[in-house]
Amino acid sequence: MHLESSIVIRKAPDEVWSFLEDVSNVPKWDRGVASVRVTSPGPAGIGSEFDTLSYPKHPGEDQEWGRMSYRVTGWDRAGRSCVINLISTTGNARFFRSAAWLTRVDPLPEGSRVVSRVDFTLRLRYAFLAPVLYAKRRAILTDLKYLRQALEGS
Repeated sequence: MHLESSIVIRKAPDEVWSFLEDVSNVPKWDRGVASVRVTSPGPAGIGSEFDTLSYPKHPGEDQEWGRMSYRVTGWDRAGRSCVINLISTTGNARFFRSAAWLTRVDPLPEGSRVVSRVDFTLRLRYAFLAPVLYAKRRAILTDLKYLRQALEGS
């Protein structure tokens, strides 16, 4: 399945990219992420790994239930784009055979266009989730609106 959305942000592409390449900023704009834990040494780039932790669904529940682990598999600082692959197989990740996110920041006269694309394949036993995930495709745009708000302010 392929889902894609984009948004215009009135900030210079380098400023937008700097914000995005710092994974500690993800909770500022991704509604489903409570915190991020970098799990590999060194600066962001190919091979970097990190976990996102979700908000607990029930009181007293540990954030680990919603942990998703990722590895950067494509990185083009000059072109302001990256590809991030899901590498965990437990928790919510168990639904996916594969999943990859592409983020790209393109220059515009008025600022930047941020393109966010996700390509994923569900495991056969979870194929019934495809219509549900397709129906939630607007969630990408919602998160991009939060990104714009984080960068532009109110």
